[in-house]
Amino acid sequence: KAGVPFFMKFLQTTHISEVVPELLTAKLVCVGSPTINNGMLPTISAFLTYIKGLRPKNRTGFAFGSYGWGGQGAKEVAAVLEGMGWEMPEETVNLKFVPESEDLDNLKQVGSKLAATIE
Repeated sequence: KAGVPFFMKFLQTTHISEVVPELLTAKLVCVGSPTINNGMLPTISAFLTYIKGLRPKNRTGFAFGSYGWGGQGAKEVAAVLEGMGWEMPEETVNLKFVPESEDLDNLKQVGSKLAATIE
């Protein structure tokens, strides 16, 4: 909606090597993960480990996720992005169970704010 070009990839069906070239030119990278076994999804962990080794700089990041109990997945994603020195202008969004309409409205607002940071 904000007029910013984007791409979305599902790491369960897309190999990391197909995502990385696009990531290396992206100014903003949003990474989402549900919490599973008190942590992030294993495919997200592998992806973040891979890109950490590439050391991409001057990026803006955003972490989001969902959980049933615990809620560590999105927090772990945020910690990795921050550890790479990425700007994190918005708080991590971590939703319990299925998002309500107000949660989705909040995410739209966050998306608009993030888009404004890279224009």
